[in-house]
Amino acid sequence: MTRVFSQEEIDALLSLLSGEGKNNPFESIERFEEYLTKREFTPEKPYGSFSNDVSICRFFSAKNESLLEDIKRKNEEQGYGNIKIPNTDITLINYSFCKKCKTVFSFKDIIDYYKNPKPDQNYENRAHQYRNDTRVFCNNCSTYFIPSLVITDGRPRNEVQLLCRAQTVEEVEKYLYMKNIMVLTKNKSNIVESNGLRAIKNDVFIKDLEERSALITNIIQYTPYNLIMNFIDGTNVEKGDLIFDEWKIVARGYT
Repeated sequence: MTRVFSQEEIDALLSLLSGEGKNNPFESIERFEEYLTKREFTPEKPYGSFSNDVSICRFFSAKNESLLEDIKRKNEEQGYGNIKIPNTDITLINYSFCKKCKTVFSFKDIIDYYKNPKPDQNYENRAHQYRNDTRVFCNNCSTYFIPSLVITDGRPRNEVQLLCRAQTVEEVEKYLYMKNIMVLTKNKSNIVESNGLRAIKNDVFIKDLEERSALITNIIQYTPYNLIMNFIDGTNVEKGDLIFDEWKIVARGYT
């Protein structure tokens, strides 16, 4: 007896034959939105390396929505942060404040600090500190803290640790190296140079980071709006996207 396939089954078979979606663990953008907003992540240990215990800004411990709104408003005034994910209701908002003196840090404040962190001799050099010191120093009370990133869709749904660009690259490389996958700067063929500038091809497949929601979220927050969907649907490699679509002066290196 001949079996008649449904259109849904035919589409699925054609997808498998073409290879479409093989680098994307999510069936749709709705499935990805659900992945980010449902609080079912396996807890991730704090990223970065530092010698002393440091407090982490955790929204869901205190659920201070007025503080989150203050940070969102400050971001809007400065024109930084509050990252929107295309074709979803999701916005990523930094949750960053000194837990000791309650000083609020905007997204711009955080990124400016990561570009010029308080020197710490426990790191081999400045480049090593850029990539591994995920703390933020509050000059008002000489206290360190670790910022978070709140995932909202009109109301707070989830949170992950916030990393800067260099730290995101570092942690992605380290995590995938443990899985014997060499990506970004670990794969020298990804390095491209032009007119004294250097960039790194984004050869990271989102499927390989499915168990590390913080790394996925941090890649997205620094990726230009028009390239975010390429990363989510797994086509970033075939399209030759650059990580964060960012070029840097060769002499300074990729930090």
